[in-house]
Amino acid sequence: SPPNTVDHGISAEETVIQKELSQQALRCLEELEEPYREVFKLSVFGGIPLGQISAMFGKSESWARVTFYRAKQKLTERLRSEYEL
Repeated sequence: SPPNTVDHGISAEETVIQKELSQQALRCLEELEEPYREVFKLSVFGGIPLGQISAMFGKSESWARVTFYRAKQKLTERLRSEYEL
């Protein structure tokens, strides 16, 4: 493969962009207010089911679902405004 590509034909530039996007996503995640940040992190990074997360917070499973959904929305909005997507 050409010297400017990394595995799977992804260019070095695309790899840098992906890395920057994920770093930006983490920064935006850290800026989320609670309980959105914690619910999102437990679900996505911890792989903990929303039913279990709701119990940890002493809330209903529908609360956990709504909180996770809103966290995802807030994160997407912040990334869009950051990158003007």
